[in-house]
Amino acid sequence: MPPAPKRARASADAPSAASIELVGGLAEKPSAIAKFRDGRLTDVEVVAADGTAFHAHALCITSGSEYFERLLAGERWADTAGRPLSLPEVPKQGLAACLEFIYTGSCAVADEAELMVVLQAAAYLQIRPLVDAAAKAMSAHLSATTALAFWAVADRQGLSQLAADAVSAAARHFEQIAATPAWLSAPAEMVHVLVASDRLKVADEEAVYSAAVKWLHAQAPPPAEDDALELLRLVRFPLLSREFVQETVHNEPLLRTFAGMQMLSNYFFGALHGDSARRRMGFEQLYIVGGYDGSDALATFHRFDSMANVWEAMAPMSTARSGLAAAAVDGKLYVMDGADDDGHGLSSVERYDLAKNAWEAVAPMSTARYALAAAAVDGKLYVMGGADADGHTLSSVEQYDSTANVWEAMPSMSTARSGLAAVAVDGKLYVMGGNDTDDESSLSSVERYDLAKNAWEAVAPMSTARDGFAAAAVDGKLYVMGGFDGQNRLSSVERYDPATNAWEAVAPMSTARSCSAAAVFDGKLYVMGGHDGKNWLSSVEQYDPAKNEWVTMASMVLNTGTHSLCAVSL
Repeated sequence: MPPAPKRARASADAPSAASIELVGGLAEKPSAIAKFRDGRLTDVEVVAADGTAFHAHALCITSGSEYFERLLAGERWADTAGRPLSLPEVPKQGLAACLEFIYTGSCAVADEAELMVVLQAAAYLQIRPLVDAAAKAMSAHLSATTALAFWAVADRQGLSQLAADAVSAAARHFEQIAATPAWLSAPAEMVHVLVASDRLKVADEEAVYSAAVKWLHAQAPPPAEDDALELLRLVRFPLLSREFVQETVHNEPLLRTFAGMQMLSNYFFGALHGDSARRRMGFEQLYIVGGYDGSDALATFHRFDSMANVWEAMAPMSTARSGLAAAAVDGKLYVMDGADDDGHGLSSVERYDLAKNAWEAVAPMSTARYALAAAAVDGKLYVMGGADADGHTLSSVEQYDSTANVWEAMPSMSTARSGLAAVAVDGKLYVMGGNDTDDESSLSSVERYDLAKNAWEAVAPMSTARDGFAAAAVDGKLYVMGGFDGQNRLSSVERYDPATNAWEAVAPMSTARSCSAAAVFDGKLYVMGGHDGKNWLSSVEQYDPAKNEWVTMASMVLNTGTHSLCAVSL
């Protein structure tokens, strides 16, 4: 297929105040354009809000900005030719970055505050590639300190994806945000959205109540009683502890009015059901689906309740599957292919909608495959490798667009692999290990798919060849765990740093296992199930990257392997 078009991108690794590079304009810089640097041959003067003047070339800036194109091609410019072009709405830093981007195809931004200025300037001047690059950089730099501000900018500019990312970040960092001055000055609309959200990652409902009351007391003038109670109704009072209600809620002046007491009475004596009593789900939920228990393929589906430290049975899939793959996009869990109870390869795909608590069929893949791998990148699902219905190992790759409900063939991997693992890190897709098509020997090789280049490239191999292993990413680093090296089940664990293109050994698991599954939940790695060479396992181990140690957790409800484990962002 033809190479993908060049995309705007932000080369930002992690939230920080370091310089942020925005790329995506002109691919090359003609020598004539370089004369912009010393002002030669300029024919227009552009003036920023503070009066700073920039000399430019009308031909260049009209080719890069729809705003300049309309302005300089219109009658107004013809009538005022030669006069400075004043832009009182555009700050100096924003205008400088926009002109740099138009002329060179990139610009450097000092920090997150300037990034917001540049995005708004680019939106005003209608430089779409820069808007896209800045929005992507803002998504990459979302944190407790930037989420509300970035959310506000996204709303003003109509950037729905950035707004959604910012809402998710605000929900994830809710308790930290509620402790900052930014929370006290947050718009009422934002506060209502967050306090009502199922997605808040909070230790308990007391944190939500306290944040809402704190915000109400900070408003000047104080909100009307009806407005205050409208916000407080979003708090899930039945989830508050009895001690907190007695010591804090009953002494809150905002709730000691007749309407306030009536609201509390409704909650505690007649409304202990529905939304008001439903636990907030937090930012992520951990799910395990399908697999093999030693005799049958499984359709089972379980969710981990981290508060109770137990597994909860959910609605099963319509089809039993082992050797399947799973990944999540936009709060929905997808399970793909695998083998049925008779060992036949499947091409069918099911989607679990967490909001509806129901499974539904979506478009099938073009190739039936099992022992495959899957990952999600930039809102798209990718499935790689595996073995087809005849047992032939595959190098093919398919991409799923959930909006169009279609699968599309993508560039194949350089090596056919089944029993491989795949992980997405920083917008790139990594596939590792597996066994090849010739003699089924385990592989140590690793490939990386760059979406911008639409191509695969080799990176440093693992130190140990392995197939049927688990893999996941934490803090921008890849971890591979266990598997089979052709002779033995493994307990060893390796970590890959994309910045150095190097692998290193970290603490091993307590149990050697292949055919296990892994996911990241609340910043820690979980490895579950698998086979130790004699038995199918129900054991669960958790790895803390900060401590470089494994601990044993509550076992699964089933002894299983070749299943899939997925942490889903709701």
